[in-house]
Amino acid sequence: MKRILTVKEIERLCYTDFVGYINQWNVLPGSYSTLSKWKVFSNLHSNSYLLEVACTTGFSSRELAVLSGCSGIGIDISKSSIKAAKDNIMRYASKAKIKYLFQDAHIYKPKEKFSHIVVGASLKFFSNPQKMFNLCVSWLDDGGYLLASPFFVTKKIPDSLVKDFKKIFNITPTQEPYKEIMKIYQPLEIMFEERNNLCQETENELKHYCNSTVNRICKSDKIENKKIQQIIYKRLYEIKKMSNELRPYQGYTVLVLRYEKKVYPNRFVELF
Repeated sequence: MKRILTVKEIERLCYTDFVGYINQWNVLPGSYSTLSKWKVFSNLHSNSYLLEVACTTGFSSRELAVLSGCSGIGIDISKSSIKAAKDNIMRYASKAKIKYLFQDAHIYKPKEKFSHIVVGASLKFFSNPQKMFNLCVSWLDDGGYLLASPFFVTKKIPDSLVKDFKKIFNITPTQEPYKEIMKIYQPLEIMFEERNNLCQETENELKHYCNSTVNRICKSDKIENKKIQQIIYKRLYEIKKMSNELRPYQGYTVLVLRYEKKVYPNRFVELF
C-alpha cells in the first residue's frame, strides 16, 4: 500500500502527480464516445499494436484494448500516474494487453513500430508539439493511424480564466482557433473527423464525479483522516470546476489521421 500523504504534501503535488495519487481517470475530450469512433474509423482490432503518449492513469489505452482486443504500450512521465494505470488495468480490465511504462516521450525509443498512436488532446501541451508530432509519425507503421482529439477555441477565453487555469494546472489552456490547431496535423490524411461543441456539467454532476473519485481512493488507500479527505476533494473539485468554466469557449474535434509513406507530407484531396 502506498504511503498516505499529509495535507501539505497533497497541496504541493504538481497536477499530473495529483492525478496519479488520487487515480483520477483523466479522460480525453469526448470520453467513451471519442474512443468508440476511433475504434471504428481506424479499424482498431485484435492484431493492432497501439501506443498511448502521455497516458496519465491509462484510460484511453485501457478502454481501447477492452473495445478492440488490441495490445500496446502507454507511457507517461509521472510515476504516480503510471502506478495508477497499472492498478486500473488489473482492477478494471485484467485481460487487456497493455503495458504501462514510466518514460519521457521525448527520449522514448520503441523496439517496433505501431499501427495506432493515441495523443488525444495532449500534443499541444508538450514543450515542443511539432517535435513530438514528428516523433509519433516516425513510430507509425506505413498505413498507421494517429488518433487525436484536440481542443480549439470558439471565442476568446477571458484573461482572468487563462490566469486561473494556469494557477491550477501549471500550463496554459489551448487558445488557438480550429484552423490554427489543425496546422500541425497537415501532413497526415484525414480519414475521419467530427467537430464537437462542449456542454457544461451541472453542479450535481461535478459533485457526483468528485465524490465518486474521492470515495474510491479513500476506500482503496484506507484514508480515514477527514482533513486529508477534504483537501483531496477540494483540489479535485477546483480542477473540475476550472475545466468546466472553459467549456463555453471551447470545441474539440475527433480525428483519425493516416500516415501513408507514399503521400506524406503532401495532401492531394480537398478539405471540407
